Amino acid sequence: MVKQLMYCVKYISLCLLITLPDIVGTSYLYASTLNFDKNNINSIKAVVDDQIITQGEVIKHASVAIKEAQERYKGDDIIDKINEILANTLDELIDRKVLIKEATKTYGTDEAAKKEVEKDLDSFVKGAVKNVGSLSKYYEIAEAQGISPIEKKNELKEDIMIDKIMKEHVYNKIKIQPKEMKLYYNEHIDEFSQKKEVQLRHIMIKFSAHNNKKEETLPIAQKILKLLKGGKDFAALAKQFSEGPNAENGGLWSFEEAEELMKDLRDVVHRLNDNEYSGIVESPIGYHIFKKELVKPEKIQKFEEVQSDIYSKLYREEITRLKRNYIKSLKAGVFIKIVN
Repeated sequence: MVKQLMYCVKYISLCLLITLPDIVGTSYLYASTLNFDKNNINSIKAVVDDQIITQGEVIKHASVAIKEAQERYKGDDIIDKINEILANTLDELIDRKVLIKEATKTYGTDEAAKKEVEKDLDSFVKGAVKNVGSLSKYYEIAEAQGISPIEKKNELKEDIMIDKIMKEHVYNKIKIQPKEMKLYYNEHIDEFSQKKEVQLRHIMIKFSAHNNKKEETLPIAQKILKLLKGGKDFAALAKQFSEGPNAENGGLWSFEEAEELMKDLRDVVHRLNDNEYSGIVESPIGYHIFKKELVKPEKIQKFEEVQSDIYSKLYREEITRLKRNYIKSLKAGVFIKIVN
């Protein structure tokens, strides 16, 4: 029990800490909050050949996701979510180390390739500076993220190198054939089917509101029916004349509510076609007029209408598959150890 309590205190402290703006670069502050010494925050979480990943790195890269989780999850759920975030972040950092190691073989040693990366890096930084307004603002943003400008530039350089090998070994290998798209369409036709959607409206004129006299009530119902035949809007007439439920909403009913009507009225509703209104129907409490409105017709989208969406979906799936396989192949030649 004591151990479990300490575990909860650690993560509650973490959640409180990550609300501070300087969480990303403040490993020692994190350690202090958790009653750890500085060696704990620098403890090794994974070894990738001659590179290490520390607890501090994992926390730094996970801090934004943890802060978002803090806003969405409560109680025990936040502990489980933080564990998941930290585990996923560690996996991502391991993958990144592996990719950087591979990218460095080409773009970190060959002079021509190095110049190509430096050129792309300079272009990217200039574009980023232009977007934020000034070099000082760019540095300010980098520091707010807990990264020094030099670290930021090195990280961008690594991103560019990774992107280049990913293009060569993943992105440029993606080929989505039209027959694959057509096959997906045929096998997932339900995804492209729009179900029919209808709604029910109701106008009621109560006997009780007119001295319980049918001869006073019927002319009002007849007047409404005449207005409907003249093209007046059913919802507007319901708001103006209906003395039944939901009149203020244009007489809009759910079909669940309609099922609670007496059988004679239910039968009228069930016989209505789309966008058809009934005649005047009498019940023990008054006169009724119903309308079934078609909101969305049943429809299956044509392949030509959705092929770009299918392409995007298959493209994303293929990127995920090829990237996973590529990184797996690289890991086969790298020593990796996760430290619990």
